[in-house]
Amino acid sequence: MKEINLFLTKEGKWVTNKSLLDTLFSIKADQCEILYIHTSLSFGTPNPDIKKKALLGEILNVIKNLGVRTICMPTFTFSFCNGKSYNPTESSSRMGALNEFFRKQEGVFRSVDPLMSVALMGEDTDLVQGIGHSSCGASSTFDKLRHRDNVKFLFLGPKIGDCMTYMHYLEWLYSVDYRYERVFRGKIISEGKEYNDEYALFVRYNSVVPNVASYEYEQRMYENGTAVITECGDGTISIVGEKEASSEYFKCLNENPHFFVDFVDGNFIKDKTFRIEREMVAL
Repeated sequence: MKEINLFLTKEGKWVTNKSLLDTLFSIKADQCEILYIHTSLSFGTPNPDIKKKALLGEILNVIKNLGVRTICMPTFTFSFCNGKSYNPTESSSRMGALNEFFRKQEGVFRSVDPLMSVALMGEDTDLVQGIGHSSCGASSTFDKLRHRDNVKFLFLGPKIGDCMTYMHYLEWLYSVDYRYERVFRGKIISEGKEYNDEYALFVRYNSVVPNVASYEYEQRMYENGTAVITECGDGTISIVGEKEASSEYFKCLNENPHFFVDFVDGNFIKDKTFRIEREMVAL
C-alpha cells in the first residue's frame, strides 16, 4: 500500500491510510464476518491536496483492505417522518460523508427502508433485502444482524454513546415501555415504480427524553473489556461485538428499565403526540 496523508492533527502529525489500517488491525476490526460502521472522520484537518472524493475513496480502500466479508453503513433518511418520498438510489443520507459516498459505490446494495436504510458491500446481501416494515423491529436489518454470528460495530470517529442505533432495536427486543411503534406513510420510488407504503418506527412517547446514560453504558464496556477504544489522530476509534454489546445493554435495562431515559417534569405519560420542529435525522 502506497502511504498517503489523509488528516493533519493539531500536533502537526499525519494520519495516513497505512496508519489508519494499522489502527483498525490493532483493535481486530478485521476479525469478524460483518462490520457495521458509524462514521464522523474527526481525526484532523483533511489533506487539502486531496479532493474530497479521493480522500473518501482512500478511506474506503482502507476498510476494504480489512478483508471483512460484509460491510454495512447506516444511510438513514427518515424520509416518511419528514414528509418526503424515498428513492433508494437518489435519497441522500445525512449519516456522514463517508456513508453517503459508500452508498453510491458500484456493487453496493441499499435497503428499501424509507426511515432507516442501510447500505451494504459484500456477501451477505440478505441483510438489506427482503426486510420488514418495522425499521427497528421484526425482519429489520438490525433483527437480521442479531441472528448472525461474529458481527462487530465499528465507530470510526464518533463515540458509541453518540450513535449506536442498534440500542433502539435492543429496546424493541426488550419491549421497553417508553417507546411505541408509530406508523409513517409515504411514497417509495424504486426500480422505475412508484407506490405508497407504510413503515413503523420505534419512537419515544412525547414525555420521554434521552439522558446521557448511553455514555455510561459505553464506559462500562471499556472498563470490562467488552469494547475497545483507541486514539486516531485528533479523534478515536471504538469497536464492540454485537453479542457483547447486547448483553451489556440488557444488564443496564435489568438494573433499571428506564436507565437510558428521563421524563419531562418527572412524569411518565404515554402521550403519542409526535412533533418534528426540524428535519428528523436521528431516532
